[in-house]
This record gives sequence, C-alpha cells and structure tokens, in this order.
Amino acid sequence: MLKRLLRGLALIFAVLLVMIGGYFIYAYAQYHRVPNDLAEAPLNPKTNRVHLNQTYKMMTFNIGYGSYPPSFSFFMDGGKDVRATSKKAVQSAINEDIRLIKKENPDFGNIQEIDWNADRSQHVNEPQMVQDALLPYTTVLTQNYDSAYLFYPLTNPIGKAKSGIMTYSKYQIEKSTRYQLPIETNFNKFFDLDRAFDVNILPITSSSKHLVIFNTHLSAFIKNQKIQKQQLLTLFDAMQKYVNQGDYVICGADYNHALAGKAHNELTWMKEFPTKNLTKGMRVVAPTNAPTVRSLDVPYNQKNPKNIFGTIDGFLVSDNIESLSVQTINNDFKSSDHQPVVMSFKLQK
Repeated sequence: MLKRLLRGLALIFAVLLVMIGGYFIYAYAQYHRVPNDLAEAPLNPKTNRVHLNQTYKMMTFNIGYGSYPPSFSFFMDGGKDVRATSKKAVQSAINEDIRLIKKENPDFGNIQEIDWNADRSQHVNEPQMVQDALLPYTTVLTQNYDSAYLFYPLTNPIGKAKSGIMTYSKYQIEKSTRYQLPIETNFNKFFDLDRAFDVNILPITSSSKHLVIFNTHLSAFIKNQKIQKQQLLTLFDAMQKYVNQGDYVICGADYNHALAGKAHNELTWMKEFPTKNLTKGMRVVAPTNAPTVRSLDVPYNQKNPKNIFGTIDGFLVSDNIESLSVQTINNDFKSSDHQPVVMSFKLQK
C-alpha cells in the first residue's frame, strides 16, 4: 500500500516537472524582441503642415489598457486584481478615454498602454476603437511587445498580451520609426517585456526644420536600476540628434519617474527623474495642479492614506519651444490609473 502511494506521488511529481519544464521551453521559444529601427506607416495620412509661432495643444495619456477603474488594484503593485473584469468594462473605459480626448481636442497626442488581442484586457481591439473615433487624426501604432502566455499568478494568470503606444496628429507625419530600449536579459524579461520609443517627424511650413514627437512608456516594475538608467540615457541620446539639428522636439510619455512633486524611491516606478542627465537643450514640462498617477496596491480613494499619488507623466521639450501652459485633466482616475496631461505650446521662430 505504501509503495503504491509513493509510486503515485512520484508519478504526480514527474508530471508536474514535465509540465513546468514544458512551460519554460514554450516561454523561451515564444520570446522575441520587435526589431530595432523599424519604419512604421501612419494610418489615415494628413497633408496639412505645422506652422511656426502658432499655438498648438498636445496630450499625453497612459490609458492603462482600459483595465484600471477606480475599484481596481493590481497584483504586481501589491493589489489583488489581475485582468479586467469584463469586455464591456474595457470598452467603457476606452470610450471614456476617447471622450476626454475629444473634449480637449488636442492637435497632437500620445497614448501609452494600448492593447489589442490581450487576455488582460479581454481581447478588446483598443487601437481600432481609438482610430475609428479619431477620424480627424492620422495615427501611428507602435508595438511594445507580444508576450507569451504568462502563467502568473498561478491561480489567475495574466496570460498573453499584445500592447503598444500610439501617436495621433491632425498634421502630416512624414516619417515614423520604432527604436528598442534596453531591457533586462534574465528571466525578468518575461514580466517587464519589450520596451521601445517611437520618433515621428512632422514637416513645418516654410522651414527646413521639423517638429519631432517622441512617444514612449518606460519600464515600471523593474528592479535593476542600471537598466532604468540605460533606458533614459538611450532616450536622451536619441533626442540630442534632433536638438543639435535645430529641430523642435517634444517627448510626451509615461516615464515612471517623478517629473514634479515628491519622488518615492521605495517604488520601482516613481523614483526621482535624473534631470542632470537630460538632453542638453531640453527641459521638463510637468503639471502641478493634480497627480497624473495613483498606486494600485489598493482601490482609488483620495482620502485613503495607503493611496500614493504622483506626477510621472508629462513632457520633455526643446528650448526653441515655448510652453504656454500645462495641466493634468483631473477625472478622478475614472478610466485608468493615470490621468491625461495637456500642454499648449508654440514653435518659436
């Protein structure tokens, strides 16, 4: 009887080993990075060009793949939730994002964390929803990653995800290119996934210079601070090329570093922004009227002392651009763990 029990336990253990080994083989076999220096084609192209000394408005917004309502807490931030509650909830969140964009009516915009064909966001095609709603704009969709099925947490896996960033513009985008960012090379790469930034070149009427719009979403839950620093330096170096040419450069992004207000160095996603290393000829433009992000360890409650708030979304702007105003659009985190940031600006002659 004892021998039979031991054989049964040994068989179960062997099956588990095979399953675990098979999963690791699958994960490594599926893993890939999107190629570097990848040309992208803007959809719904426009022909009108940007002008110097004219007032424009730009928005940057991490939409949290439509899965973070105020009641949501996230397991990777110490919370309990993993996937969006339903497809309807995701669609409702994306429609709220679209409403905010239409209400502000920006000339340009950057979106981060936009999903398509992802388990975590109930397979809603979010880029299609946005593109269908923003017909006055040309759009560029840049893929960050296409992950293998992540069997984590074990009781409720987050699954597969295809996700990226999107730039939209009422004006002609002449050229758009995706570039890789440094990421961890150990097993953590399966959880932080691929990272990239997009560079969009817009011609300017009666000028040989260009408006250059960068869009990116830097790593959040990465413990290797060396990689975090390398991501920022890679971004800064790329911007320097255009600043040196005399172009007008704006980067609207989720930096996962504190651009204004208090930094929280105990968090992997709100450390102090390294302003001293910023591209020469560029500056930080960030809002102070309301936070742009909330922590996801607990549901949103403005009065709950466990909620941590900060400003990690905003703009990096070259010195030849006059920033007229910048503010957070405060909607009590209705559709995302982030809130949009809007800046008005002029390209100086």
